[in-house]
Amino acid sequence: MTSSTRLAAAVCALCTLATLGCGSLTGGNYACDLRPTDSQCTDWRNLIGPSTTEEAVCKTLNSAKGGGTWKPNEKCPATGSVGGCQVASAVDLQTNWFYAPRTTDDVKAECMSDGTTFVTP
Repeated sequence: MTSSTRLAAAVCALCTLATLGCGSLTGGNYACDLRPTDSQCTDWRNLIGPSTTEEAVCKTLNSAKGGGTWKPNEKCPATGSVGGCQVASAVDLQTNWFYAPRTTDDVKAECMSDGTTFVTP
């Protein structure tokens, strides 16, 4: 085995281990629904890698506020949403969706304050 073949094999092995240890490279969809306690649902679309942090935050919110249902393989419902604040990263597209009694103007103001992009459902 040549040194370049050994190097290629080592790189392939590391990539395989990284994928197995860190989650899928294809991306998944996840949601944390805070309703009815809070009029918000956050989703992560095409999340590459593990969803451990997002799930932990959602479960913490559930314990603290009595809301926060973790929903793997789901997106937040568009029905009833007045809009969302969205941010794209290298690993996902995160949107915080808001529902009544919030208004579209409330959501636009929050997005501007957060430095995120207002999106319609």
